[in-house]
Amino acid sequence: MSKALEGIKVLELTHVISGPVCGMLLGDLGAEIIKVERPGTGEFYREEALKNADGISLIFPNYNRNKKSITLNYKAEEGREVLLRLVKWCDILVENFRPGLLNKMGLGYEALRGINPGLIMVSISGFGQTGPYAMKPAYDMTIAAYSGLMSLNGPAGQPTKTGPAVSDFLSGIYGALAAVAALRARERSGEGQYIDVAMLDCAMSILDAFFAQSHFTGVEPGGMGNRRANYAPVNAFQAKDGAVYIAATLQKHWEALTRLMGREDLTDDPRCANAIERKKYEPEVEGAVAAWTAGLSSAELIQMLETNGIPCAPVLGVKQARQDPHVRERASIMEFDYPGLGAYPVPAFPPRFSTLETSARRAPLLGEHDDEVYGGLLGYTQEQIAAWREKNII
Repeated sequence: MSKALEGIKVLELTHVISGPVCGMLLGDLGAEIIKVERPGTGEFYREEALKNADGISLIFPNYNRNKKSITLNYKAEEGREVLLRLVKWCDILVENFRPGLLNKMGLGYEALRGINPGLIMVSISGFGQTGPYAMKPAYDMTIAAYSGLMSLNGPAGQPTKTGPAVSDFLSGIYGALAAVAALRARERSGEGQYIDVAMLDCAMSILDAFFAQSHFTGVEPGGMGNRRANYAPVNAFQAKDGAVYIAATLQKHWEALTRLMGREDLTDDPRCANAIERKKYEPEVEGAVAAWTAGLSSAELIQMLETNGIPCAPVLGVKQARQDPHVRERASIMEFDYPGLGAYPVPAFPPRFSTLETSARRAPLLGEHDDEVYGGLLGYTQEQIAAWREKNII
């Protein structure tokens, strides 16, 4: 089977999460990715990350599969010349430096399109290339705070960050989507494209209809913990051996739940007449459900709830989720062998194509493809490559 982006060439000047995720997704779809890293140390997550006893990053391989790694100091004139040759070679360039940095180095989009008019350049940053916050430093946590996401997450009155770095992943995903769209546009026009992706914009894009709700109602949304705004009981409830999430959103779910609990009396209780009333008396409603779930195992609860058509799920930890039979059958978590770490589990590319395949190669070692790229692709001699190593150009 073929791959969707087979033949597309990507140059990656990225670090940490957002940029690497963008390149990784393009690589998953079959593009050839050359990642440029600092000589000696590599990108941030090779050096500044959780490591094993042998000093190997446990984080870097997660965002960098399906790539080739070269080392290059492109601040040096010789390195810059090599980088410009790679710019001519590529279809897409992905970077996530501070806004304006590449421009100061003479490597901004306007300069690079002069040597590659069809270049598609994706720039990912915290607040975008324009606006009063453009030069602010950004982390996923600060973006969550600025975007409103943090105010909606966690218990009421306790703004809470998400577990994963949501805005980093989203900006990588949007960056890859935009790059593919730009490729399609280039087929029609022959023109390249500059793409400005802001983590803030990406984070705000997933805030449901909260902006519209607050606009039309005047009510500021806030954190609800594991609850939902207009339904009850909807929460995680403790079983004998863990937690089970129960989402009795519809009246039929509630009535089925009362029968299971042996509490048909609650069906006739005016405080439980409908979702609006149950929401008013949520602590009491949840108390009745919690008293019932506490005496049963997670498996018993799931079996009973599912049999009666009540939406539910066990609250799994990461290890449990990885071993879940559904996850295993769909190969949602794949493994590759990474030198010094052994079997490395990583989420697979989520969509499944009917007639296309995706790539699944391990992340590269630092500079693993120096000889292949410099000697094979660009045609430099071994003597030139050795001289660059002596001068720390690579």
